[in-house]
Amino acid sequence: MAAKSITLGEELSENFAAKSDLNIGAQFRRYLMIIIKCFVLACISMMVIWWFLGQPDVDKIPALIFLTALTIFWLFVNRKLFVNRKVRGNKSHFFKSHFLLDNDRQGFMHGLRLDEKAAVIDGSNIYHLGHDNKLDAQPLGEIAHQLRSEGYRVVCFFDANIFHTLGEHGAFRRDIRHSVAILEDIFGLMNDEIYVVPSGVQADKYILECLKYMPICFAVTNDRFRDYANQYPTVMKDNLWRKGVAISGSEIKLLQHRQ
Repeated sequence: MAAKSITLGEELSENFAAKSDLNIGAQFRRYLMIIIKCFVLACISMMVIWWFLGQPDVDKIPALIFLTALTIFWLFVNRKLFVNRKVRGNKSHFFKSHFLLDNDRQGFMHGLRLDEKAAVIDGSNIYHLGHDNKLDAQPLGEIAHQLRSEGYRVVCFFDANIFHTLGEHGAFRRDIRHSVAILEDIFGLMNDEIYVVPSGVQADKYILECLKYMPICFAVTNDRFRDYANQYPTVMKDNLWRKGVAISGSEIKLLQHRQ
């Protein structure tokens, strides 16, 4: 019996390895191509040996054409195998690693324990809420501090444009190089609590994937992620997966939350 996963990295790696094992058809085609390649190479070798022996009873022109055709076919098969091997080499992490791990620049996601209660914060969403209420980074910082003090493992996701947004709002000078340290300073977060997703994608799916694989976990966001309801029915099956944030004057409150 396989040992139960302890960390998120183990869970995701095992999940993707299982998916790769199911791809039997692709493996069969690959082995078939290897067999064909070896057979054609053997035929070419025999033709070359025959050529040097100089058999007098066979017209050498058709034989030469046949040898050339075999060689071209062998080169084609060999090239196809090489390209497939190169693609697998470049993307081999796909079968071993989830995008949550692949794009984790801080390198902490792999070690998140599945038996640890966690709060996954939609950083960009809560920041915009704070900015709209003229509190900017304060709500996110306070919520993260509250949850941390209650023993939750905080993971805060940001869209890639968070630096541009903060710069536009005057949170830091334009000449400062974008780095996680800026987010640490502005929001009072720790280095291993910050996850900035790659450009061109939203943090929504990253948040939902965390909720999917981490059993003692909830999201902190005012976004209901309705566009993803069909993809994550088990995550959104009740009202416990998400806690919103309300702001009344200077009071910041995490809704539906009990310590």
